[in-house]
Amino acid sequence: MPGIKGRLSRLRERGLVKASELAAPSLRPPAPVRSERYAFLPGWERMAPHLYTRIVETGLSLDEENGGTFETTHFVNQRLRSKRGEGPAISMERPFSQLSFFDFETTGLSGGTGTIAFLAAIGFFDGRSFFIRQVFIDDFPGEAGFLALTVQLLAQRPELVTYNGAAFDLPLLRTRCIMNSLPVPAFGHIDLLHTSRRFWRKTLGSCSLQALEATVLCEGREGDVPGFLIPRLWLDYSASCPNPSEESLAAMERIAAHNLLDVRSLARLFLRIDRIMAEPERRWAAEKVYSRHLALELRAASRFKEAFYILEEAGSDGDQGALRLLARLYRREGRFEDYERVVESMDGRSCEGCIEKAKLYEHGKKNIEQAMWHTLRAIEILEGSRPELPAPLESRQALQQRQERLARKMEKLLRKG
Repeated sequence: MPGIKGRLSRLRERGLVKASELAAPSLRPPAPVRSERYAFLPGWERMAPHLYTRIVETGLSLDEENGGTFETTHFVNQRLRSKRGEGPAISMERPFSQLSFFDFETTGLSGGTGTIAFLAAIGFFDGRSFFIRQVFIDDFPGEAGFLALTVQLLAQRPELVTYNGAAFDLPLLRTRCIMNSLPVPAFGHIDLLHTSRRFWRKTLGSCSLQALEATVLCEGREGDVPGFLIPRLWLDYSASCPNPSEESLAAMERIAAHNLLDVRSLARLFLRIDRIMAEPERRWAAEKVYSRHLALELRAASRFKEAFYILEEAGSDGDQGALRLLARLYRREGRFEDYERVVESMDGRSCEGCIEKAKLYEHGKKNIEQAMWHTLRAIEILEGSRPELPAPLESRQALQQRQERLARKMEKLLRKG
């Protein structure tokens, strides 16, 4: 059996070198390479072996309401800043032209060091029109050039907008750049997933991007490739290169279209949220935004008038949770007449209404008998339902403690009388 030296000698003859002897990957994206051997799909330009790109005009454009700028605070979690003891974020207007709407398609859905991205979409506004630049690789050796080109394109407009990018796309970008000895510049980042959940999870349920396409943007997809199939389709395609079948090419075309739709919807959702936050009193109801979270967000941003207006409107439509929050905020602001008005308007057939009325009569009007009546009514309603009241409503134990306290107060009053 040949020794280790003989094996190494044969490997060197075949071009094997030490990792330390490899040239560092170039940070400059390669110039286009013309080749008839393998041209990928129509409309794509071959930049280097395994690397392709194209630019697509989407038909999406800014309208008169958007203007040319957006307000940065519309996408800041003001409530979280408040809980951390920070003041409201500083209001800043930024041009849409600084934004990169970014999404990856990858070989795995859970990230990790074994996952790579094979398709990137970077959307941007040029003037009032929205374009998407896509970058694609057909095999693993093209990854370094793919990452270098993607990073360069993102750096041109360094304010990134993603959907769940904080948990997936950006960590993957950093990890793969490190693995390929490429530096990653610092980017600004807006993750629309968090804003979308605050706005719509309670009213619309699912906050996946495709769910919001249907419920918020009123746009459906026909013939779209399911996301869970994408990694396998690309791996099969890559294994068949440089002679892919028509079926494999058609699958890549569907994946590229899926990627385009994701980024186009991301841009549309960004514009929609910006409009809602610019005119919340006018838009919140029509857009099915969850009133309580929006009001708390506005209040944390010191937009008190708009916050109270939205809760008053939601309460007038019978939203007991909105009335309960409104009462709490009025009490905290020392607006006791408004507090009493709101509590009196609450539904005495709901547990929330009875609890708030019990508090008002016990602590505000000092009417212990009425406070006891509403407490007993709340217990009766609660015991007629199976689940515990969700936070922040009172539990059975808290209501029983209130009942016992009121009973002691009533007994004390009877002894005095």
